[in-house]
Amino acid sequence: AMQNSTELSQALERILVLEDGLKTFSEELETLRTSSARNTNMDVMWLMTSGMLVVFMQAGFSALEAGSVSYKNLTNILFKNLMDMSISTLCWYILGYGVAFGDTAGRFLGTTNFGMRDIFNGSEVNGWGDDGWAHWFFQWAFAGTASTIVSGSIAERTKLQAYLAYTVVMTSFIYPVAVHWVWGGGFLSMGPVSGIASMSSNGLLDFAGSGVVHVVGGISGLVGAVIVGPRRIRFNDEGKPNQLDHANSTLLSLGAFILWFGWYGFNCG
Repeated sequence: AMQNSTELSQALERILVLEDGLKTFSEELETLRTSSARNTNMDVMWLMTSGMLVVFMQAGFSALEAGSVSYKNLTNILFKNLMDMSISTLCWYILGYGVAFGDTAGRFLGTTNFGMRDIFNGSEVNGWGDDGWAHWFFQWAFAGTASTIVSGSIAERTKLQAYLAYTVVMTSFIYPVAVHWVWGGGFLSMGPVSGIASMSSNGLLDFAGSGVVHVVGGISGLVGAVIVGPRRIRFNDEGKPNQLDHANSTLLSLGAFILWFGWYGFNCG
């Protein structure tokens, strides 16, 4: 009887130890879950804040370009910058984001997620683990910036209708395809494709859009400037440059500082 009692006591002690271990394990799991949720929230908040700074750069572009054109073209250049973001929002929503980050077709462009059909809170994008809505917002800000770069390159010498048509093509297809190549699992990407690292990756690492945003926007601006040529008043009959005195130094300085401030979201986001 005494032996049975001892064995029973030992068994109860083991059960109590196991119960304490399970309780500790449960507490640790809850701590990890809370910590993971907190980290996710911080990531989303940082991505949204950075995206807001990038959107604010549109004010910098507007001020910089408004300070560089003649008074008669002031309304035109400001309207172009406003319509850039308005049109890019619709185009990025309907087609652009899907082409950029949808399931890849031949590692050339995306073919799904048009109209944000597969985006929800907590959704992953190509295995990166970002919240879907925050990722869409940040990438939309980049798309609008890439489009706006061209505005200053062809200022004062392009019809409004032609520029708006360019914005549609740029944010619906040209820029999204470049994004897919580098960030969306395309043939240049070094990142994961649907969560699986590609063995055939070419390993291109783009930092802060230096290739995707600036090269695409810069080349587009260069092509546009070559096509439309210089301002009619830029050179005299002898081919020498005329002095253009219609710049507004205040707006130029303000625009430069706003862009500088916005780059802290552009580069760090």
